[in-house]
Amino acid sequence: MATAVGPRAQRLTRDAAARAAQWQSLPRVMPVKVLDRIRLIARTLEDEPGLTAPELAERVGFGRRHMSLVLLRLEEHGHVVHEGRRWFPREGASETVR
Repeated sequence: MATAVGPRAQRLTRDAAARAAQWQSLPRVMPVKVLDRIRLIARTLEDEPGLTAPELAERVGFGRRHMSLVLLRLEEHGHVVHEGRRWFPREGASETVR
C-alpha cells in the first residue's frame, strides 16, 4: 500500500519551514522606496492633473496594472480622486504625502 505522501517526503522542522516560507514570499520593499513611489505619483499628478492610469504609468515607469492598483489604494486613503478614467490629486492631500 503506497502512502499518500510518498517515500521521499520529509517533515520540516519549524525553522526549516520558516526559512522555506521566507524564500517563497515576495521580496519586501523598503518603506522608503514605497514613499518615494507615492511621492513620484503625487508630483506627477500635481504637474499633470487628469491623467489616466496608463498615461501615469508610462510617465513614472510602472506597469499599467500596478499603477491602477496603487491609485485605488491611494484613493482609499484619500490622496487622489478620479472622475471617469482621469485621476486628480485630492485638495490638501499633498501635504500629507511629502
